[in-house]
Amino acid sequence: MAANERFNKVGADYGLTFQPVSFLPNTNLALVATEYAKDQGLFEEFHAAVFKAYFSKGLNIGSQQVMLDIAASLGLDTAKVAAALIDPHYQKRLEENRQAGLKWQVTGLPTLIVQDQQRIVGAQPYAAFQRVLDPYLK
Repeated sequence: MAANERFNKVGADYGLTFQPVSFLPNTNLALVATEYAKDQGLFEEFHAAVFKAYFSKGLNIGSQQVMLDIAASLGLDTAKVAAALIDPHYQKRLEENRQAGLKWQVTGLPTLIVQDQQRIVGAQPYAAFQRVLDPYLK
């Protein structure tokens, strides 16, 4: 089974369809906009919208207009989002995230860092997460 078919089979339960990836955008604007959305309490919603825009709709998430359209669809002030896209504060935050990735030798996605002590790399079965997280939940 081709990768796209597997993705669509899994995604169907969540109402997602995946289009073949035809280009790899520069994701800097998407990352900055997502950080801004996080500050507004809309991280999950924005992240999901960016994911769907790229993987389901085939949109260029490296485009400022695509980011502003997503922001508007979630009720964010597009003028403030546009300002955030060029704000050095958010570039600094991305660099801090990049440095953390280097520190933890992130080589695959997703990667989950737990209590700054352990990491889980890649799409793992539930049991792998349970083994690592259970001690912290007790």
